[in-house]
Amino acid sequence: MVAINLAHLKFGDPEPQAPIAGEPHDRWLAPGGKVVAEFYRTAPGYLVRFPGQVEFAINLADLSVVCTPTSHDMREIGQSQFHNAIEPLIGNFCGGLFLHGSAVSVGGTAAVAILGESRRGKTTLAGAFARAGHPFLSEDTVELMLINGQYQLQPSRPILRLFHDSAAFLLGQPRVWAEGKGKKELPAGPALPFTNTPAPLAMICLLGPGECDTISLMPMRAAEALSRLCSHAFILDVDDREKLRGHFDRLGALAENVPCLLLDYPRRYDQLPGVIDAIVQRASQDV
Repeated sequence: MVAINLAHLKFGDPEPQAPIAGEPHDRWLAPGGKVVAEFYRTAPGYLVRFPGQVEFAINLADLSVVCTPTSHDMREIGQSQFHNAIEPLIGNFCGGLFLHGSAVSVGGTAAVAILGESRRGKTTLAGAFARAGHPFLSEDTVELMLINGQYQLQPSRPILRLFHDSAAFLLGQPRVWAEGKGKKELPAGPALPFTNTPAPLAMICLLGPGECDTISLMPMRAAEALSRLCSHAFILDVDDREKLRGHFDRLGALAENVPCLLLDYPRRYDQLPGVIDAIVQRASQDV
């Protein structure tokens, strides 16, 4: 597994998104069925469109990326989508191992990855870990590198993207943060510490739907873990069998060699300390 070096992101001038001939070869859908992203093949590589926001032209020859926003206001979203979607898409395509999730450092000696579908609380849980003294390593994207037989979790941007209610809870500022829609970017700081030091991966927690009354943290067999890990991968071309086979093999090795646990808990803020205690206790056993 090798490090992926991407060219710097370039921005084009804002312009409306024109219709594209033909159907996309893949789509990302939100839990409610709304199209989040569309994928198209192009002569130099791929075009990834986030409808109404931005689109990215990916040139595979030099791994360069050009982002075209629909307006100047969308540049910030373009920057965020580049880090949280385009980089991991290209990284996996090129032989890396990127997953959809957040990560924290536990005890300063090991990393825990938290994977789950959108809006299941990955970033809020990572922020709660940070507030409890366990710095976060990443949010929304987990990058792993296999070094000397050990999976090392790589830090990403020192930013947490949170909905207003979660931001209010983590910062203890309800009057400032409770109102509004969408996500806000919170930079790391004394209240939400971040570490830029890679850490060995102790375990992977896969989030359940939250339809439960108590906290549960249950080990999974490798086959079940692999099935769930596949749903949290970033795939640029779902029809490229060779690339898919290589990525599946990397996920299989991960499921075989790293403890994977199914984590579920009632989605209430008062449950987070108990969730953190359970994960920290289990991680200390697996280090």
